[in-house]
Amino acid sequence: MRFAACLVSLLLISGCGVLLPSHDYYAVGVAQIGDRLYVYAPLCDGERVVGVEAYDNLLAAQEPDYDPASMQFTYWKAQDPTDESVANGWIALGDSNGFRTTAVVAGSNIELPEFMGISLQLDVGSQHVVGDVVSVSEAPRYPAGADPGSVRYAYRSGGDGEDTRDPSKIRDESGCAADYPA
Repeated sequence: MRFAACLVSLLLISGCGVLLPSHDYYAVGVAQIGDRLYVYAPLCDGERVVGVEAYDNLLAAQEPDYDPASMQFTYWKAQDPTDESVANGWIALGDSNGFRTTAVVAGSNIELPEFMGISLQLDVGSQHVVGDVVSVSEAPRYPAGADPGSVRYAYRSGGDGEDTRDPSKIRDESGCAADYPA
């Protein structure tokens, strides 16, 4: 795990195009269960996910004048959750079953990227967007059928580097999504 943190730091210093927010950013947890990548987005009471986009962060960062609305580097984009667990931040990336609308079907634009940007559109009493960048290869792996609420997630908090934490620890450390800059 430390290797990935060092690699990301090196990419940032070298200008290779990884877009990582400052240390004061909203972080999500990521884990692989079976063949699915799961994101845990810690939310406070009254906060709800209303849309999610997963995109290739490296390609987007290297594109001059990149327009996110083009969805050129989007791996998956879905909105309007129909599943309460999704609205509460438990998201199986690429699984549109828990959403009313899918703007980009998983993998239809690009393959699953190594450095995936995660953008979450939230309702926190008003519209609010937060995001993180995750390393797919750093996601701990669990067998299919494991409970997303009981596994550990790769999580990067502040300047501490990346390690694994259970959802309650992530929730305790994160604060509310509304407290992070959009």
